[in-house]
Amino acid sequence: MIKGSEIRKADYEIEPFLLDRWSPRAMSVEEISHEELMRLFEAARWAPSSFNAQQWRALYARRGTEHWQTFFDLLVGANKVWAKNAAAVVVFISRKNFDDDDEPSVTHSYDCGAALENFALQGFQHGLVVDGMQGFDYDRPQRTADS
Repeated sequence: MIKGSEIRKADYEIEPFLLDRWSPRAMSVEEISHEELMRLFEAARWAPSSFNAQQWRALYARRGTEHWQTFFDLLVGANKVWAKNAAAVVVFISRKNFDDDDEPSVTHSYDCGAALENFALQGFQHGLVVDGMQGFDYDRPQRTADS
């Protein structure tokens, strides 16, 4: 297997694992254990955040479980093609207000992105494919919650 650091070159020296990590569009049909998935969430939990508020939440469904189809159906058609073999679909959401005082959190999306990056890097370090994407129905979860 060719590593990204063997074909991609950074302008300045950085850690090779940053070049080796990539977002492939092919998933195996292998399952992910609960423990392995929780390890990724634990890495996300340690991401930096404003006031250490961790203004993100992650919702997920593992393939073959009760909620898989609900999560899978959030994806747009092109993403369904390759994600059908994913072990899990995870949705990271950011909270716009702080939990403790309901004041606006201006860095909520930045903080959520840091959590996702920790999640992805932890997965990569353990040989997993983690592909962040935006191709899903953003309004459907809200419509479902409202009904």
